[in-house]
Amino acid sequence: FRMLAHSVLTTLSAREAVLLSARAVSSKYPKLKPRHYRRRLFEAAVAPVMPRTITQCTPPMKKHLDNIEYDQSYSDYEIALADLVRNYLRNEEFRVMAVCQFTSVPGRTLHFTKNQLRLKDIEFRNYGNKIMRKVFDGTPLSSLSPVFVGSNALLLGKTPESLVTISKECTKLNWIVPLVYVLDSRIVSSSEVETLSALPDLNCLYGETVQILSQQIGALPQSLDSIPHSLVNSLSHLSTKEEKTGDQ
Repeated sequence: FRMLAHSVLTTLSAREAVLLSARAVSSKYPKLKPRHYRRRLFEAAVAPVMPRTITQCTPPMKKHLDNIEYDQSYSDYEIALADLVRNYLRNEEFRVMAVCQFTSVPGRTLHFTKNQLRLKDIEFRNYGNKIMRKVFDGTPLSSLSPVFVGSNALLLGKTPESLVTISKECTKLNWIVPLVYVLDSRIVSSSEVETLSALPDLNCLYGETVQILSQQIGALPQSLDSIPHSLVNSLSHLSTKEEKTGDQ
């Protein structure tokens, strides 16, 4: 059998032997053919002579300063996105906002958590730190700029009770940590929110507020009545003092 195969190969031409030994390739992969050497010589002869590029030595701090300038400048797209976020927060009338530290989490878990929070009237948003600094620029919340560093997310609510809801829900999650809370343009610390969470109901605070205000209102007439009496006593004391000095 080996001798028969050898005799068959010797009878084939050289071209047929090369075709038999080569692997078949699909025609959809075009084979690149080099240009003719004369064409390559001609292109090399007529190629434009470019001036030598001079490398410039940049100061060590220039790159750092460029990064700072980039962080402080905003493109048209970023300004438009900041305007949309500002209008969204204003139109939806969100009164509560929590700036949270947001770590990595699987997408399915994040989507499931968003739906759970939405059932409790809490919205999860993540627009980026640079956009949020632009949104709060020139507002009482501009002091939150140092918080927008790293990976952050926002939890938004429409009622003061959302403070307690956000605090309780975040304790169940290990990938989101509240850093600071905001209620009606007032910054609230996490410790204050934990104190509110310990109360059975926020209506207790409403009752205490009404009681304090009623006490102040009740004490107001007494303080107003004491002013004329003290004035009369002072004038009578001065008149008696002048009479004594006149008699002397």
